[in-house]
Amino acid sequence: MPTSKAKKKIDAILELTQERVGSEVGGLMGVTLTMSDLSTRLISKEDFFDEPSGKLVFSEMQLSGEVEGDGCILISIKDAIRLGGTLIMLPDSELEEVIASEDYSEEIDDSYGEIANIIAGAYTKTFEEMYPKSFRFIRKSLEIISPVKVDIESDKPIPNQNYYQVTAAMKLNDAEMGNLILLIPAAPLGLDEQAPEQEADAATVAPESVSTEALNETSESIETPTEAQAPSGKPFDVEKQKKRVDSCLKECSTRMGEEVGALLGAEVTLSEHATRIVNKEDYFFDEASGKQVLAHLDVVGDVEGKSYLYIGLKDAIFIGGTLIMLPPSELENIINDEEFNDDSEDAYGEIANIISGVYTKVFEEQYPEKVRFIKTSLEQVVPMKVDAESDEPMPDTLYYMATSKITIGKQSLGNLQFLVPASLFKLEQLGPDAVADDADDQKIQTSAPEKIATEDSDATVQNTVTGTTDDTGGPDRIGVKETGDTTLNPEFLLVSNDGEACSRILSILNEQGVASKVLDYKDSVSDCLPGDVKAIFLVMTDVDEKGLGVAIKISAVSALPLIAAGPAWTRSKVIKAVKYGVDDILLTPASDDDIIEKINSVQAKMAA
Repeated sequence: MPTSKAKKKIDAILELTQERVGSEVGGLMGVTLTMSDLSTRLISKEDFFDEPSGKLVFSEMQLSGEVEGDGCILISIKDAIRLGGTLIMLPDSELEEVIASEDYSEEIDDSYGEIANIIAGAYTKTFEEMYPKSFRFIRKSLEIISPVKVDIESDKPIPNQNYYQVTAAMKLNDAEMGNLILLIPAAPLGLDEQAPEQEADAATVAPESVSTEALNETSESIETPTEAQAPSGKPFDVEKQKKRVDSCLKECSTRMGEEVGALLGAEVTLSEHATRIVNKEDYFFDEASGKQVLAHLDVVGDVEGKSYLYIGLKDAIFIGGTLIMLPPSELENIINDEEFNDDSEDAYGEIANIISGVYTKVFEEQYPEKVRFIKTSLEQVVPMKVDAESDEPMPDTLYYMATSKITIGKQSLGNLQFLVPASLFKLEQLGPDAVADDADDQKIQTSAPEKIATEDSDATVQNTVTGTTDDTGGPDRIGVKETGDTTLNPEFLLVSNDGEACSRILSILNEQGVASKVLDYKDSVSDCLPGDVKAIFLVMTDVDEKGLGVAIKISAVSALPLIAAGPAWTRSKVIKAVKYGVDDILLTPASDDDIIEKINSVQAKMAA
């Protein structure tokens, strides 16, 4: 372990450094930045990057002078965007939108880089004042990294050695944030358990602002490195693997609440998250309750196989009916009759697509192997009729199951259950009695737009049908929205999340003397009907599940011609769009002639 004297000295300096970081960074941004819950520990590169986490913004930090080495500043991409966006004074609504979509732009990169410079400067000043050796912390390059993708043996992004990890929680005004982490090379500061003791030539006295209790508490927080991933030839660490998988599945539960809530336009809570090993017979006779809707999800990539998403039949009908905005009385009737008709099945299928996309995104970010989940089909299952020894609806083997309880608005539903063969995640050693001990007591709520993270699109998405965002860029879309809102009696509605394409269509309509109105995905189409509306354009950044979900909602309240505009149409996408009520297709980017042709076609049909 690091020597007690060296550790106490460094910890005292680090306590002061956090105060300075909060003061100087907050001063730069004109806000209050509070740094709290300081903790330190010795850790290897392998153990640090093996701990589950999402994308991080990595700032290389070089120690130069009488002490030399390479370290780094690490912060979550969302927190980096919040800090950088606050510095450049983005409006609150736009900032939350950018954070939700993790849109780490060049402008944000530059502004957060300035903040990283301030952090490095705060460390330099404090160590210059308090540490007997003279050296500087120099902030170098910035990049976004996925911890699970880091090659431990390489010198990228940092050398493979022991580090002193410094962690502090951040709070920006009233907004709770994640942790600011620094990894400082341990050996040059005498903090490596293999390094000889390096005593200071002159004693450094901890300032009065750092209490003995704080020093003792910090001292106790230092841990020895956890056991590294077992090299070849040693036993596989199944507990570490379980921790990694559980972290991914819990994050999936969080993001599912956000994504499904975004599409439904409702507050969605997934709670009581838990994981365990089950076999097929135990699942169908002990876990599954009543008739189920099963979504089959193919697992492809470095790991291949099948996974299964179960939900109660009535819950699937409720979710599907909510998406297509069935009147409450009608929805209650079909739930009571367990009528899982084509409309409900299509709508719930889109929800299952969203969920599979969430699993793909999270495992892409946080799991070391490349894994994707693709929804292939839906079927109804009656648990009591399942033959445990057959391969239907899934093989008889051990499964790792993640369970979360669903609440939509004030409606409490049953459980959403995800099952994957334990062998796919190398968890079969756990056996049938392994149960996760980390029930999720915190509710995951998603009603406000700022909470919505879009995982399946490279664009910033404001899913406006449901109160979320799907936006390709601020100025174009905002200008379009303002123009469209001034029209009281539109003949064409443009429901859009693509500012550029929508602007072109709107411009042509204006030139043709046709009144029009632009709506976001979240806006109610039915509020504009019947009026003088003759047709509706659905203008999509991407032809994806979110856009097609909007088509379902439009078709549910309108029989008017629906033209879907978007890029990269395929035969299967066209077939699905037509199935969901689309009458015509417009490929974007579209020429003026193409747009005029669609408008004229609609007008001719209405005049006939």
